[in-house]
Amino acid sequence: MKKAIPYIIGVGELQRQASSVIKALDHKYEGFIVSHNEPRAVILSLKRYAEFKALEEAKRFEEDEVLSLIKTGDQEYERGETRKVKSLKDLL
Repeated sequence: MKKAIPYIIGVGELQRQASSVIKALDHKYEGFIVSHNEPRAVILSLKRYAEFKALEEAKRFEEDEVLSLIKTGDQEYERGETRKVKSLKDLL
């Protein structure tokens, strides 16, 4: 089972053991935090990176969809196509 918390590795250790670090991404760790006295970078497997990109794209799509709905609602309001209701039940 992979560890959820990334392993912290120093820059020097990464230089000496790059091949082992890359192999560990597939078998042992979710990722590595590379430090040089403080966290500086993150190393992820290609699969994990693709998962993050897919989540980012889904979030962007949802934001665009919400903005489109707001714009449509504003346009309907300006055209007088909306109505006031006292409760959500009145909408159904």
